[in-house]
Amino acid sequence: MSHGLVAPGLEVARHQDAAYEEDEHKREVKMAAPWQEPEPRHLRIRVERDVTCRMRDGCVLFSDVYRPEGDGPWPVLLMRHPYDKTQAENLTYAHPAWYARQGYMVVVQDTRGRWKSEGEWYPLLHEEQDGVDTVRWARGLPGSNGKVAMYGFSYAGATQLLSAVHRPEGLATILPAFTGSDYYDGWTYRGGALHHSFTQSWSTFLAIDTAHRMGDYELEGLTAGALANAKSLYWLPFLQHPALSREGLAPYYADWLRHETYDDYWKRWSIRTRYDAIDVPALHIGGWYDIFLDGTLENFVGLRNVVRDSPARREQKLVIGPWLHMPWYQQVGAVDFGPDARNGLDALQVLWLDRHMKGEHNQLEDEPPVALFVMGANRWRFESEWPLARAVPTRYFLRSKGRANSLNGNGRLAPEAPAEEPPDIFTYDPSNPVLSVGGRSCCIESLTPMGAFDQRPQQYRNDVLVYTTEALSEDTEVTGPVELVLYAESTAVDTDFSAVLSDVHPDGRSINVAEGFLRTRFRDSLEEPTPIVPGRVYKYRLSLGATSNVFKAGHRIRLSVSSSSFPMFNRNDNSGLPLLEGGLASSFVATQTVLHDAQHPSHVVLSLVPHR
Repeated sequence: MSHGLVAPGLEVARHQDAAYEEDEHKREVKMAAPWQEPEPRHLRIRVERDVTCRMRDGCVLFSDVYRPEGDGPWPVLLMRHPYDKTQAENLTYAHPAWYARQGYMVVVQDTRGRWKSEGEWYPLLHEEQDGVDTVRWARGLPGSNGKVAMYGFSYAGATQLLSAVHRPEGLATILPAFTGSDYYDGWTYRGGALHHSFTQSWSTFLAIDTAHRMGDYELEGLTAGALANAKSLYWLPFLQHPALSREGLAPYYADWLRHETYDDYWKRWSIRTRYDAIDVPALHIGGWYDIFLDGTLENFVGLRNVVRDSPARREQKLVIGPWLHMPWYQQVGAVDFGPDARNGLDALQVLWLDRHMKGEHNQLEDEPPVALFVMGANRWRFESEWPLARAVPTRYFLRSKGRANSLNGNGRLAPEAPAEEPPDIFTYDPSNPVLSVGGRSCCIESLTPMGAFDQRPQQYRNDVLVYTTEALSEDTEVTGPVELVLYAESTAVDTDFSAVLSDVHPDGRSINVAEGFLRTRFRDSLEEPTPIVPGRVYKYRLSLGATSNVFKAGHRIRLSVSSSSFPMFNRNDNSGLPLLEGGLASSFVATQTVLHDAQHPSHVVLSLVPHR
């Protein structure tokens, strides 16, 4: 091993990979984008603004409708979202007029209680019945051929899935992008910890329109100012936020904090428990640095596997690029992933729509169902499944001489299991948390930590344990789920453990590729959390999500472990008190001990993919 590290799982896997070698040339895509932009089919379109749609309870929602000139009939492409129908998520997608020129009647609707639409806004509460009612209305519009597709990302992905569980007549396909599978686990919370910067900044953003609709323009200005000043407000106690503490402005934010366990408040909206009810073809799109990556992957796997005898189950497609939540382009944080990473998703969506709405034959018929952007190699590759059957789960063990603290320490990551060696010890101070540097959050780059960045500014801290392999002797691909198995004890009754997997370049840059977080009282259950016993060793499992990255020869693989990642996640005060009861007054410094010996072999599990 003195000349570099060879991944242990690869030696066995190379002999099991004839199918991969045989098909490898089919997987590689070397063009700038796998899906080429189509020429417009219709140059002239007509637009109708503020078209009304009455819900079953009498509430009126407003839509803009874009039609190609002519009598049609046209298939309908529907987007429902709370961010102003005039914009139609065109920070990332092409304008609705572009889709209309491809031969679709595009309907963009303000959801209930947002912008032009009537009613009271409360996230998710009305989306199932309103979505079903809107699909039925849209298929009956003049010029419609009776077939409806739904598209959109983030919340507009949720409106699709929540509609699809009721199988409304006419719904032919959905295209949910960058969205979740559950609105507690992976959306509002992760590993039992609050997605702090996301929930606070998103609620504040939503509250701006609410204040405007209330006619309180002073409050609207205050709320907009609070959003612009979000980074400083993250440090305040939750309900002292100058905008979110206002009565009636964003009551859901306080509800999310009150319901910090997975209870009936959340279960009523879960998608993952109702995959068997969804029976339409679906195009799932996500990004390796998206906050909802886990949900995107779970939706694809769930809808593909729950009911195998349905034709729609075979018509599930997964596309994961290197992107963060928004916008989607080749520069992701501090890393430029090259021209292949440019956003070609509008072209892909038209291919999908043409096939499923118009019955046209195109390249998607012969294309494998999974398209992954492999970072490091910086190219697209097609696969037949997710996760990859040929990936080999391989353990890398945390090792040290008892001082893995910071980049100045002696921590290492090695394929050899430990025998007897001292543990690593650090302290976690809630008033001085480790800061989030990039990663998977949402939704505004200037306000929330997102993307690929050099992690060294935090890895120099003594309250961060750093474990690094030797330089790799050959390219090593990790594609699939990443998990940390951690043996640790704490002096607290509840605390957090966080982990970041990074790609260390020869020049020293340590670029994050995956991360995980766990609040210890949620170690066994998200429904019924239980405290830990101070001084007792527990075995924790931290999901770091999934990634696809080639660690090039000469690079190193690094795992860093700490007890905070702020403001991505809220600071744990170590007291075990509920979110709205704890705080700095009840906080104290916890001493954390990470064990790695024969009885407590802490390790990270990487999905290694063999190559010729």
